Amino acid sequence: MASTAKDTGLHRFTVDEYHRMGDAGILGEDDRVELIRGVIRKMSPINRFHVITTSRTRQLFDRRLAGRASVYEQSPLQLEPLASEPEPDIAIYSNPEMDAFGTAETAPLLAIEVADSSLSYDLTTKAELYAEGLVPEYWVLDVQRRVLHVFREVSNGVYQTRTEYGAGARIAPLSWPDFEIDVESLFPSDESAAP
Repeated sequence: MASTAKDTGLHRFTVDEYHRMGDAGILGEDDRVELIRGVIRKMSPINRFHVITTSRTRQLFDRRLAGRASVYEQSPLQLEPLASEPEPDIAIYSNPEMDAFGTAETAPLLAIEVADSSLSYDLTTKAELYAEGLVPEYWVLDVQRRVLHVFREVSNGVYQTRTEYGAGARIAPLSWPDFEIDVESLFPSDESAAP
């Protein structure tokens, strides 16, 4: 029988309660946590390779989508009905005006996670969460294998396709088909940066 919040003694929080904990100082700015299905989870530590991969990817999207979308790094993505507020490493939103973040005037079109020790979690739990939150496209950059996992085609809260892209592959995000990316360019060129 599957465990539930009631029989494990867990108290699940709403997004509003989670925010109030931050406002009250219970959760600080330096606490690396996120709310996933009502549970406050510690986020994985970030190593050098993760930082470089995240920064390279964010800069690429910033340059190529300037005036077309907004790119945020490690910012909360509120999924209120799912009692969740994950912080994807990168999220690209529809409105190019940065001040539209957190309003009804913009929507997340692509969430990206950079995964090292969190790969299994990002490919399962996070993929399920973003699909249920109706994020149209989700990418996971696997830093160990230098592979991009792409989830697309949300139907009934589930991604219908998952494809892997490795060295030599090119891909364009669904929302910007003219923006073709060399997958290898998302990872550091310095092999000594590898985990």
